[in-house]
Amino acid sequence: MRMLLAAALWLIALPSLALDEASLRTQQMQRLEEPAPDFVLHDASGTGLQLAALRGRPVIVHFWATWCKPCRKELPVIQSLARRLADTDVVFLAVAIDTDVGAADIREYAASLGVTIPVYRAGDGRISDRYWSRGIPVTYLIDRDGAIAGRALGPRDWSSDSMLALIDRFLAH
Repeated sequence: MRMLLAAALWLIALPSLALDEASLRTQQMQRLEEPAPDFVLHDASGTGLQLAALRGRPVIVHFWATWCKPCRKELPVIQSLARRLADTDVVFLAVAIDTDVGAADIREYAASLGVTIPVYRAGDGRISDRYWSRGIPVTYLIDRDGAIAGRALGPRDWSSDSMLALIDRFLAH
């Protein structure tokens, strides 16, 4: 009976182990285990999007810049990942940290790379530079509870089998 109870408890706890330390380390990602600082971004029409309003859905936030060479290669791969996950409830946000480029130019630049996920300019909202203070590109996996499940500093191969397995575990949590 105790073994059965222990097995049942283990199965209940399994989703919380979705992004275990070993899986994150394999992808050279960090576990922060802290609430994601809330922010508001505005699109071209001025409509605001608040991170807290996305609770209950997994969110992938990718910080980049038009002048960042690795970002030019990674942003289309993030777009491919978004296409692959189109049938899920994950939300993708691409946030450019450019300060000397307008929002329309940023969207045009992203479109020239084939990017169709929502693209925002950090300066058009209230978002802490703590998100990208260690450099770019940087990508955050924010879980359904609003906590940072993982942070990838620098570019990643978001299309590798091991990364896709990690993302699948992230979405299952």
